[in-house]
Amino acid sequence: MRLRRSSAAFSAMALLAMLAPRQSVQAQDAAKGSMLLAEARTAIGGEDKLAAIKRLQVSGTFLRSTGPDQIVDGDFDVFIELPDKYRRNEITGFAGANVERAEVLNGTDVWDESSGGLTAGRGFGGGGAFGRGGRGGGGDRGGGGGGFRGGGADRGRNQPSAGGAQADAPQADERLREQQRRTRQTELVRLTLVWLMTTDGPVAWIGTAQAPEGTADVLEVRPTNGVPTRLFLDPTTHLPLMITWSGQPSRGGDIRRRGAAAPAPPAQGQATLVLHMGEYKTVNGIKLPHLITRGTEETTQEEIKVKSVKINPTFKADTFTQSQ
Repeated sequence: MRLRRSSAAFSAMALLAMLAPRQSVQAQDAAKGSMLLAEARTAIGGEDKLAAIKRLQVSGTFLRSTGPDQIVDGDFDVFIELPDKYRRNEITGFAGANVERAEVLNGTDVWDESSGGLTAGRGFGGGGAFGRGGRGGGGDRGGGGGGFRGGGADRGRNQPSAGGAQADAPQADERLREQQRRTRQTELVRLTLVWLMTTDGPVAWIGTAQAPEGTADVLEVRPTNGVPTRLFLDPTTHLPLMITWSGQPSRGGDIRRRGAAAPAPPAQGQATLVLHMGEYKTVNGIKLPHLITRGTEETTQEEIKVKSVKINPTFKADTFTQSQ
């Protein structure tokens, strides 16, 4: 029986609990893993169409928990240019005014830009969330290009804390940039897997997940610049259902429990992180998920609703370069 397509209320946590791989499966099967990944690529559009995708722009809205019983919402744009360029823009209301942020990866270079009152050193919860719409190249929301202008933004490149020793500031700054580089490379790898079923690492089938409503094929993907990830595929349609990986959870609460005393996950230690895909729609012959939730086994910390997808758009020349 085919696994029923989940609604927004059918959380990634429930899916994870039901789709744990059977303990009886011991050996990994690389040949079957490659075959099932090829079937997934065929299901979402076919090898030729996917291989032709070099750039991708995804825009929409998000709802995100930033702490126990603290919810923010806004718009996002994600710009991807394969193999190594990624930009995430966000815009949301803050104290009666818009706050705009951008996080950029251009090869091995990274930086943040902001306007509306936030400093460039503050991040988006460790790179775990999709970005917000704004002024990235080729987007629908405003002009501008690769950076934000005006608004009193602090455009320092990840400046170290003023409380640190001056002699240690360059080393601390470099460590922060290296951490951000790894985080954004991992996020780029994750998004290309979610949207395009593309990976540069080995893939192996590790078992069949069982649920009361059906089953799922489970693959383990080990990308070069990412973390080991489990990919769950519908065995009938071969469409991706969700991915899981091990990482440090954010401090956000559960967006499903607005108004309730939802505890935040622990700030330290590893947890199973979950990204669930649903509401597939066809764009230029490619089936893409238009509802995405992500969080932990216990909480759903973000809900993404995709409003538009552009395949191979023309980006502005400064989309992935830092404004001066």
